Amino acid sequence: MKTNNKNYFQIYEEAVSFLHNALDYEKLISYQYNASTFSLDRMEKFLAYVENPHKNFPSVHITGTKGKGSTAIMISTILENAGLTTGLFTSPHIIDLKERIQINHRHISEADFISCISILRPYIQQLQETEPKASPTFFEILTVIGMLYFKMRQVSMAVLEVGLGGRLDSTNVVIPQVSVITNIGLDHTSILGNTLSEIAYEKAGIIKKGVPVVSAVDKPAALSVIDKTCRAKDAKLYLLGKDILIEKAQNVEKDGTRGLLCTIQTWHQTYENIFLPVVGIHQAKNCALALGAMDILQEQGYLSIDEKIIRKALAQAHCPARIEVVSKKPLILLDFSHTAESMRFLKKTILENFVFHHLILVLGFSRDKDLNAILKEIVPVGDKIIVTQSKNPRAALPEDLCRSIEKINGIRPEILPGIQDAVIKAKRIASPEDLICITGSVYVAGEAKQALRLAL
Repeated sequence: MKTNNKNYFQIYEEAVSFLHNALDYEKLISYQYNASTFSLDRMEKFLAYVENPHKNFPSVHITGTKGKGSTAIMISTILENAGLTTGLFTSPHIIDLKERIQINHRHISEADFISCISILRPYIQQLQETEPKASPTFFEILTVIGMLYFKMRQVSMAVLEVGLGGRLDSTNVVIPQVSVITNIGLDHTSILGNTLSEIAYEKAGIIKKGVPVVSAVDKPAALSVIDKTCRAKDAKLYLLGKDILIEKAQNVEKDGTRGLLCTIQTWHQTYENIFLPVVGIHQAKNCALALGAMDILQEQGYLSIDEKIIRKALAQAHCPARIEVVSKKPLILLDFSHTAESMRFLKKTILENFVFHHLILVLGFSRDKDLNAILKEIVPVGDKIIVTQSKNPRAALPEDLCRSIEKINGIRPEILPGIQDAVIKAKRIASPEDLICITGSVYVAGEAKQALRLAL
């Protein structure tokens, strides 16, 4: 995959530095969200430069407010166990940038990353020098790297998670075999819209003519938009609660691993007593969507898979930083809940699944979130609260979080701006019977995971 010319990066760090010179919307608080700023035409020209790699493999395309990452992981794990060479493109990463691009759950290597971005370098540099406004963004470059890598490695199927919204997302150049829309809630309201119907319009943008859709959307305002779009594009809609039923979902412990035992019925068959090594009843919905997508792919002839293989695959599914148990005695949970709804799920999961003496919360968020609504969900159940701040420029100031928390429970939390210091302090004050929950933005989760490696 190497290119022997002056454009070839010599080391991985040099390639990553070049990537970070591109405009990165993940680090910005506000920006214009329109077809000019997020241009699919720009993406199509970029992909044409490398001979349209996205047209060389079938795909599953996933969007939604929450759950799309877990659903993508479950689908890709099943496909891999079915014998398919499976690409997985997700975002953001938790620790390592290479997490975003995987084949059969192995991160892209530094050598392959260098090869791919070296191929793209002349195109990117030319635009940066001659037409800066038309040059690709950080996420667009990563998307093309992923698609180029999947083509080079001849993947049998790619699972692509939308970065933001759907309609204008750089992944929305594919014509997938099935589209998945997990749920729709109020998030990124300053960008995607202030109402469920406005946000649903953006998510529905991934629906393609004649391509079936599997969805867990249940709120009438959002569902109306999804249903209308599917009808307009002659895309068959399979809904959780109608075409796919969760007959049972209960918290269990199997061989020392906490998880869910689910029975899920699709229009194709019933999957009884599926074990998922994930915590939280809401994960049953993500599993149900994954099984619905599998049924569609089987109907289309893209794979033939035994139920035993599906059962084995789902028992292996690992969803990092999604209510992840990372340590015991004290029990430490790592999660990134950045909406009021996801924080409500986290609170419910903690109270229903774990026995503990005190709950110690380590909280840090991005400031473009509805912080008051989020904090009202979790603050009342915390016995001790530490607020912190990630290194991301969008991070909310700990002092602002403190003021909001004081208004909720009248208690001023402790401020430890450095996440490593916050994690160490939480471990120091915790007894073996306590539970430490580190939650907020994905950037907090990533830095905390690195800190825990040092502190454990």
